[in-house]
Amino acid sequence: MSDDRPAGRDSFSRYREQLAAVGFRPSSSRGQNFLLDQTLHRWIASQANAGAADTVVEVGVGLGFLTRELAATAGNVLAVELEPRLLDIARRELQDCTNIEWLHADALSGPGRSLAPRIAEVAAACRGRLLVVANLPYSVSGPLLAELVQLGRLPDRAVVLVQKELGQRLAASVGQDLYGGLSGLVQSVFEAKALRDVSPSVFRPRPKVWSSVVRLDRHLELPEGLDEESGRRRFARFVRGLFGQRRKTLRTTSAAAAAALDLPSPSLPRSLLALRAEALSPEQLWRLWRDCEQQARDRPFGD
Repeated sequence: MSDDRPAGRDSFSRYREQLAAVGFRPSSSRGQNFLLDQTLHRWIASQANAGAADTVVEVGVGLGFLTRELAATAGNVLAVELEPRLLDIARRELQDCTNIEWLHADALSGPGRSLAPRIAEVAAACRGRLLVVANLPYSVSGPLLAELVQLGRLPDRAVVLVQKELGQRLAASVGQDLYGGLSGLVQSVFEAKALRDVSPSVFRPRPKVWSSVVRLDRHLELPEGLDEESGRRRFARFVRGLFGQRRKTLRTTSAAAAAALDLPSPSLPRSLLALRAEALSPEQLWRLWRDCEQQARDRPFGD
């Protein structure tokens, strides 16, 4: 493969000309902020540590800066981009990289805003490690990460650049202000660690907020039920129900969470009734879900 790498921040003028030629202007509503720091591209790719047997899924390819770094070490890269004009530029710039599959798609174009079918297909066919590495558009970061938890073949690792507040939420511990439903859902299957903050100055156009790089490493052993896609999907619906009314206590929200799974209202221990969902650790959320499922199975027919 060619190693004709972009020169860094100063090279953006060349790309700006290509963008102008096709009439493209970045959309803030889509979170289209191009990361220009080549050193940071390489560092993000190094955190994924992709090898020749590994498959990388990159969501939000943009102009292909990070894609180039990933393709240099990974066996295969699935490069997903919604904007066709950006995809055309990235494909042209990286035409010598033969291990990239280009996918023009909304990453959340599956049924019910789940992951695009091709992402699931590539994940299922992966024989080495499955890695997700991306500068995620701010507008879809949370929903996309929630869907990663429910993917049939879980990623072994994800390294994502997200809005700083979202990064803090992903890594927050129970009891912290930013801990919430997404924190508990993601941490039920991944160890989340915020690696570094990133200034708006290295993006064009510049966002109004700082960003963070977060690494998610899949737990080597998953709790019962979370080792299967169907279980993770039910758990995700249960968690959404619990956190749907954040100011309400579990006395109320546990019934809503159970109803989301067509289960009867659970019988909770007194110690939980007055608590809110954010007081429960990922393990406690899992145990509560499993208890609800078990109570429904044990309840006499027609009760």
